[in-house]
Amino acid sequence: MKQLLIILLATATTSGLPHHGRIFGGTPAASGQFPFIASLNNPDQLCDASIINKNWLLTAAHCIDLVTNTTQVLVGTNFQHSGGTKYNISKAIAHEGFSYNTLKNDIALIKIYGEFQFDNLVQPVEFVDPGVNQTCIAAGWGVTESVSFPEELHFVEQIALDLELCQVIIEDTESFLGSEQVCGFGVEGTGACFGDSGGPLVCDGRLGGVMSFVFGGCEQNYPDVYTRPLDFVDWISENMK
Repeated sequence: MKQLLIILLATATTSGLPHHGRIFGGTPAASGQFPFIASLNNPDQLCDASIINKNWLLTAAHCIDLVTNTTQVLVGTNFQHSGGTKYNISKAIAHEGFSYNTLKNDIALIKIYGEFQFDNLVQPVEFVDPGVNQTCIAAGWGVTESVSFPEELHFVEQIALDLELCQVIIEDTESFLGSEQVCGFGVEGTGACFGDSGGPLVCDGRLGGVMSFVFGGCEQNYPDVYTRPLDFVDWISENMK
């Protein structure tokens, strides 16, 4: 088995589990290209999230460990320190089944105080189930190959892989992957890395995945792993009540 180095993209853990990440080798996003994306700031960028209605966002469960009473949600801008609107966090709910040992159920909800004001730069996103070999887009403010944590939002194209093929590529002898996850695979030298955790995998303009972890170093030719939000619709609905 190849060395398995899984990066939890928010915490940069190297304990033999996957890593949490950044957009590596990406392209700067156009204004309003991803109106649902949000940055979690404390005050530096910690994780990303996606707006799903006027009060709530979806992110990764492992990001919730980093949320404090000073963490804010930044929306409506492609830049970390200019433009947009910041909201304070009212509530953060990680999936009760999430475990750093298995990396399953890596999904969480964040509620803001007040409501998002929707316009052409701030919009909610619907869910979609990525099709095998579908071209999707990963977006985030995580580390790039040239900047530790860039000011500007970046994105990269990825193909949604068949789960069995993904397991073969990463030699998944530890069974990290399950049906509630989707793998995204970009051209060599591109993908997610530190700082992109919780961010979106966008397929046909909808949310097909929540960034969870990557195998190997960020620049290596391994798939990135996302949590499928459609598999958690009941949990999301119940916890937003």
